[in-house]
Amino acid sequence: MIKMNYDAAIRNILITVPRLHEQGGVSGFYHAVLPHFQPGLVTPLQVGGGRGVLSPLMDQLHFRDAIRKEPDLVLVNPSLCFKCLVRDGLFAWQTKESCRPLVVFWHGWNRDFERQISTRYRGYFLRTFGRADAFIVLARDFERKLREWGVEKPVFCSTTAVEEELLDGFFVERKGKEFFAEKTRKILFLARLERSKGVLETVKAVKILLDQGQSVFLTVAGDGPVRQELETLSRTLNLGPRQVMFTGDVRGEDKSRLFRDHHIYCFPTSYGEGLPTSVLEAMAFAMPVVTSHAGGLADMFEDGKMGRVVCTNTPEEVAECLAQLLDNPEKMAEIARFNGEYARKHFMGSVVKNRLMAIYQAVR
Repeated sequence: MIKMNYDAAIRNILITVPRLHEQGGVSGFYHAVLPHFQPGLVTPLQVGGGRGVLSPLMDQLHFRDAIRKEPDLVLVNPSLCFKCLVRDGLFAWQTKESCRPLVVFWHGWNRDFERQISTRYRGYFLRTFGRADAFIVLARDFERKLREWGVEKPVFCSTTAVEEELLDGFFVERKGKEFFAEKTRKILFLARLERSKGVLETVKAVKILLDQGQSVFLTVAGDGPVRQELETLSRTLNLGPRQVMFTGDVRGEDKSRLFRDHHIYCFPTSYGEGLPTSVLEAMAFAMPVVTSHAGGLADMFEDGKMGRVVCTNTPEEVAECLAQLLDNPEKMAEIARFNGEYARKHFMGSVVKNRLMAIYQAVR
């Protein structure tokens, strides 16, 4: 099979990105993939995050200046929300008015706002984003919705990406052995602490497991609006530092260490996810995962093969799914090996970058 050098076919790609020093799904995605592009091929244009009433206008002016340099391809990266509808929709409009090829990569997907597109903003959507030459989505269900709105151009389904540096020095084989060697099984929740991401249910599920006699320990990593509520809940449930730990925001080596040191990743989200990177990272670190079929997880996450899928997101169901793994270390080791190998084949930054370049080449 001939391996095509997609980088050689395109000289410059303009990509809108959030402030890369900030936490978030889109910034994390580009931290993972940008290092693998040929030097000079990509021009990242950081947008959003500015302060003051003129910040949205400045974003549009900076984008206009970048478009005037006539990039070979423009990639905008919205989530489905009102702010992105306006800001990134105008980016799309500017791109097509300048006769440049445009790809729109949808990341987050808000189901409530999806209904508003259908009932209120469909015309604006088609006059802006609808002019794109192609779309990338993280779930087939998102593609179906784009078709309902009248999108006729190609729609490609892709994934988020894992930063390869996180895995430096990690070996899948070691993780499998830990399931038999350690008496206390360590459960990890690592994400922004929001109610809809299932963190409250995770804490309650751990309490249920402890009451059932399971030897477990929970680490909650991240920060967000329910942090104080979580700590209050833990005290109410009599969960002390020997049962649960709150680390706050973690990055880099601290984040890598948490994935290395824990056995199961628990993320029973009902949030408007695209494809949560934390689940892919946990798989790359050979962790069985308990999660939902939110967003793109419905397309790629196999119940029983990669971990367990919760349907109702109740603490009782989360606890039951965790217990099914905890009670079967042989199965956990089998899932660990599969997840580690699968993630390295499909989710590494270099792999996803090649997938994107194939899409870009097809558009041009």
